[in-house]
This record gives sequence, structure tokens and C-alpha cells, in this order.
Amino acid sequence: MQKKIVLGVVGLMCAALTARAGWEYVSVTKAEGGKHAEMANASVHAIVDGSKAKIEFTESKNPMMGTGNYLLTSDAGKTAYLVNPGEKLYSKWDMNAMLGMAGGMMGMMNMKIKDQKAEKLLEEKGPAILGQPTTHYKFRTSYTMEINFMGMKQSTTTANEEELWVTTALKDDALTFAAMRKEMKTGNADLDKLIADQMNKAQGFPLKVITKNSTTDSNGNAQESTVMMEVTTLKKVSPGADVFAMPKGYTEQDLNPLAALMGGGQKAGGGKKGGDNPLLKMLQEQMKQQQ
Repeated sequence: MQKKIVLGVVGLMCAALTARAGWEYVSVTKAEGGKHAEMANASVHAIVDGSKAKIEFTESKNPMMGTGNYLLTSDAGKTAYLVNPGEKLYSKWDMNAMLGMAGGMMGMMNMKIKDQKAEKLLEEKGPAILGQPTTHYKFRTSYTMEINFMGMKQSTTTANEEELWVTTALKDDALTFAAMRKEMKTGNADLDKLIADQMNKAQGFPLKVITKNSTTDSNGNAQESTVMMEVTTLKKVSPGADVFAMPKGYTEQDLNPLAALMGGGQKAGGGKKGGDNPLLKMLQEQMKQQQ
């Protein structure tokens, strides 16, 4: 009898260890003020299980991550793919390459980040959100970016005030793309410090974030904007492996988001590299010389 009880307990323990429960959530981002604020407006539907995630952009005006497109990862973002179901394309989402291009652009345009300051203004126990305990943070980051390019000199002072409600109760690495965050490097020391400060502010999964941004250029022109991201639904799920599988019959294409954003004639998921944009071509040539 005792043997049966012990075996039964062991069986239950094994079942508990092998039956993982993932998470499904919806988040909404709204922006106001500033130029092109509508590009930040988005709704996301995500399914996460351990290091696996499928993050679909159900509403988006971002040219790289259009409505219906989604990100797939099986290793918490170390390797990720942007999938375009409308055109049956997928592209490797290489964050290191994108950040390398940003670092290369900063070098080409003689961009420097000065007077960087990051402050933690508040850390306290926050309210429960969607059944999860939170820590409430407030941060303030400020810096000045200077550009000296082809005779053009410009400086812009930026101040960001962030308020976050973060939970550490959810342990799935893919919720925060943990592997990707650890490797975010541009090769530019100033920019890498700014990114590291942003990434290391608060550990855990943000359930609500309010960011107030203000910029003032050297001519005294000022802009203010506010972006709010909020997870609106969160529930446990047990997704099958097919949720995170690349759909069959799709074609792989190079992704060059910088070209799309700079008018190089390529949309996300397309294979055209650089288009006819002269600034992008100059950047690509400089990056080749630095390799």
C-alpha cells in the first residue's frame, strides 16, 4: 500500500514538472504628441511558453511590424524571425545587425551622446495588476546628442521620465526576450551605455509603462510626447508546439528595416538591400570598411 502511495506521489510530481503552463497576453500601446506619434500606437497578442514566444501585431502602423505580422522565437529572443503571413515571407530579426547599423550611422554622422544621467526616483511595492504582484518604479534619464555631419551641426537635449509597474512573478524568459537583451550592443560606447541603462532599470515583465519624453534642439524648438503601454489581459495557457512553428511554404527574405525607414524602397520582409537611398549606401560602405 505504501509503495503505491509513494509511486502515486512520484507520478504526480513528474506530471507537475513536465506539464508546463505558458501565458497569453494582450498589450496596448498609445502615443500622443510629437511627430509620427501614430507609428507607436499598437496592439499586441502574444503567447509565451518558457523560452518560446509568438508575438503578433494585431494593430500597427509601424512599417517594419505591420498589422498581422508576428515575431517567433524559441530561445528567448537570441534568434527571432519576423513573419509576414500576407506575403508568405519570413526574415531573421537580427537585433545585433540592426544595432550595429545604428552604431555605424552614429560614427558616420559624428554623433556623440553627452551629459548622460540616469536616476531612480522611486521604488516601492505596487498594486496587484491582473492578479500579479508588482513593483512600482520611477526613473528619469537625460542626455544631449550632438551631430556634426557634412557641415551641419545640431544638438538635441532629451529628458525621459518613466513610470513602470513590473512583476517578477512570471518566470518565462521569452516574456522579456531575456537572451536578446543580454546581447544588445552597437559597437558605439556612448550608445551602448545608454541602452544598458535602459535595459537594466527594472528586472521582470512590465505590465504597465508610462513614458514622458521631452526634447529641445539647439534652435530652441521643443517637443513633448507621452507613450503608455499596458497589458490588458493575461491568462495561463498550455500552447502546443505548432503555435511556435514556422509556417510551411514561406520564403526567407533579407530584412533591412533601416532601408525601409529611410525611404530606401524596401518594406519589411523584402529582399532589396539598400535601395537607392544615398545615405544608406554611405553607411553600408562605412560599415564594410570597419569590418
